[in-house]
Amino acid sequence: MLTGYKFESIRVLHNENIVAWEVLSTAPAQINLEHFFSNLALDARIDLFFAQLAHVIKTPASGKYYLNASADVMLTPGFLQRLDEETAAADRIAIELTDLDQLLTLTPAESQQLRARINAVRQKGIAVWADDVHHDILPCLVEQDYHFSGAKIDKHAFWTGRECKEPFLKLARCCKKIADEVLVEGIETLADYQLACDSHANYGQGFLWNK
Repeated sequence: MLTGYKFESIRVLHNENIVAWEVLSTAPAQINLEHFFSNLALDARIDLFFAQLAHVIKTPASGKYYLNASADVMLTPGFLQRLDEETAAADRIAIELTDLDQLLTLTPAESQQLRARINAVRQKGIAVWADDVHHDILPCLVEQDYHFSGAKIDKHAFWTGRECKEPFLKLARCCKKIADEVLVEGIETLADYQLACDSHANYGQGFLWNK
């Protein structure tokens, strides 16, 4: 059902230079990818992650490649060992934790296990980013003491700043409580770009560049 991969550029905001690429799967136009992935079995999602990893490792070096993974994929017992075996250059890879809303359902023990797994991956030199951070999930991440290499602000949370700037700017500032760096998703226009720059985020991503 999936047809291949596409790469979306990640850019330094202050100069728009490309520093990384997010790896996304492609499918025929009639396939709703969000629905497809939400119904994909765990084993299939693990296989897809490592297939994407194998693909980018063979790609000529040009920045870092961001791969999506859910918490249950990262918590798979053999995940760390397989990551060691199949990652030739840790500094070329970043993992985006994609299902932040599910963290609200974790028990304290499960949350502790996930934080430990994130730390273990980071200690290998592989960046771990929180994907689609928004106003409702950020307090949970702060309270449960998560810390990531970076936080990607959800595009819908960013777009609210088009009408009311301050809540978005506050979100960007507060992301520093859980992450070393901040990226703004959903930059579509020059006005969006200026708004993202006003937040003092480090990076940007969006349709403005990925047309």
